Amino acid sequence: MHHSVFMRRYLCLRYSLMLGMMTLFGCSQSEPSVESANETSHQKQQVILVHGLARSAASMEKMAQRISLHGYQVCVVDYPTLGQDIEQTLQRSALQIDHCVYQFDRQLSDRAGSKIHFVGHSLGGLVIRDYLAKKPAMTYSPHFGEVVFVGTPNQGSDVADFFSSVWLLPLAGGTAASLTTGPKSLPNRLPKPSYPFGVIAGTNSYPILKHMFKESNDGLVSVESTQLEGMQDFITVDVKHDRLRSDPQVTDLILRYLSEQRFTLTL
Repeated sequence: MHHSVFMRRYLCLRYSLMLGMMTLFGCSQSEPSVESANETSHQKQQVILVHGLARSAASMEKMAQRISLHGYQVCVVDYPTLGQDIEQTLQRSALQIDHCVYQFDRQLSDRAGSKIHFVGHSLGGLVIRDYLAKKPAMTYSPHFGEVVFVGTPNQGSDVADFFSSVWLLPLAGGTAASLTTGPKSLPNRLPKPSYPFGVIAGTNSYPILKHMFKESNDGLVSVESTQLEGMQDFITVDVKHDRLRSDPQVTDLILRYLSEQRFTLTL
């Protein structure tokens, strides 16, 4: 048999076998799963976590670990609150947030799809509101991501009102005393957010503190107080205030919001 004829038949047979294998098993280079593709895209995104009153970065460890498992870069802000004047608290927390943003910015700000998200538990949500109100240019940046407030007393705390009335709250410092429901309190002095955000509220109260509330609450903050005009989505969970920062269900809701801008999937 002529050599050229033999080669044509050989190549034709090889092509047919390859085509059959591709048809049976799919392409030789497998497509990445949706989950792995999402985790790859999350590597371009940072989540800044801000803790609440009388806590530290360690209190956000479980949430940070769970978010990190989904591929996000996580930066946990650590700032003092007890015995601090509210302005000191806001200034020191802002420096910490700046540090997180700077770290991320140097590495990924020039990449398409990079985002910086903010998640605050309790007072941490007010810290984020103050920070973003003072840096409006950030909220218009193409790298500005999602914002989630978790158990944040956006209208003030009834518990803070109670302890303020018996002169116990000031002993904890100006930051704690600023969390009342009065018109001059920190929550009610802050401007309303000019950006979309989601809110998670707890509904499992502490028995000893139930009498301080007239409505559903997480033991320290009422559900009504967490809500704020302009919410993009809102959800309640049967979790106490201090557990909101470590409960896996809550963290999963946060993760969904970061990806979908909703806590629950719409059909």
